[in-house]
Amino acid sequence: MKGKLLPPVVFNVITIVAMLFALSQMVTEVPRLLASSTMIMLALEELAQESDQVDESLIETFAADQDQRTGLFNEIIVVMVIAIVANVIANYLGRGRHFANTARIRELEAELRVVRGE
Repeated sequence: MKGKLLPPVVFNVITIVAMLFALSQMVTEVPRLLASSTMIMLALEELAQESDQVDESLIETFAADQDQRTGLFNEIIVVMVIAIVANVIANYLGRGRHFANTARIRELEAELRVVRGE
């Protein structure tokens, strides 16, 4: 058994990798998206103050930015769901092993009692 990669370990590794991926996405992408949203909002405020019509390309840029944020948010949710499912599977497999080990320990204790003559 030693040296083998057991199924619960595989699912726990999937969990760790998925969570690290989600964290790296949040760290690298969210500040950029927030900065671009702030710039767009400032530009819209300036245009509103000058009573000029809002440029169509600015609206398209804002809509594209919003779509990108929505896509990133959905991607993070999918990664988190994968991580949670992998963790549940790992825990379930570990629990099954625990019950099997507990049953085997009880059998060995019974055999030991017989050998001792109790």
